[in-house]
Amino acid sequence: PSIQVIRQALVFKEVEGISVSIIDSFPIPLCQPIRNFRSKVLGDYANVGYNATKGQYFYGCKCHALVSESGYVIDYTITPASMADSSMTEEVLSQFGTPTVLGDMGYLGQSLHDRLELKGIDLMTPVRKNMKQKKILFPNFSKRRKVIERVFSFLTNLGAERCKSRSPQGFQLKLEMILLAYSLLLKSAKSLEPETLRYSIGYQVMAK
Repeated sequence: PSIQVIRQALVFKEVEGISVSIIDSFPIPLCQPIRNFRSKVLGDYANVGYNATKGQYFYGCKCHALVSESGYVIDYTITPASMADSSMTEEVLSQFGTPTVLGDMGYLGQSLHDRLELKGIDLMTPVRKNMKQKKILFPNFSKRRKVIERVFSFLTNLGAERCKSRSPQGFQLKLEMILLAYSLLLKSAKSLEPETLRYSIGYQVMAK
């Protein structure tokens, strides 16, 4: 959609030249849990997956996103809820891959790390004792990864987890409208406080 082109142009300009990005996913439920195995909404694009944060299964989709340390959603892809985070990493990074990407335990896997390394991308993750290659954690790794958790929380506040629609086109349009609104608010907020992640400050700027 044209709204996506506008958003990407805005965001790509704001994140030009960055060397570090953060990758993760968040759930988009399309019904109440009690209807998980009966719902047919977006049947070709949704299924049942597990939300580890809430400790429950849900029917819907998953948004795999790449976020800058400044809080912008650089790129994303939508999959059925059951899709593993690691399986979508290369697609999410296909348009805008930074030299260093910070991921969580969902992005472990030596083969994935090796493939990305061939593309000049260093995927930094927590390590397990049985991993062949142990990486030194990026400086302030946990603190810097929390940026994406805050961004997902902001998007949830704006309705990103409530993008219910009967058609894939309607679903994407709703999500793109939320992402564009968030990006514009964040840009406005940064005109007042350059280092802030609080998009809500943008309301104050726009109201003046």
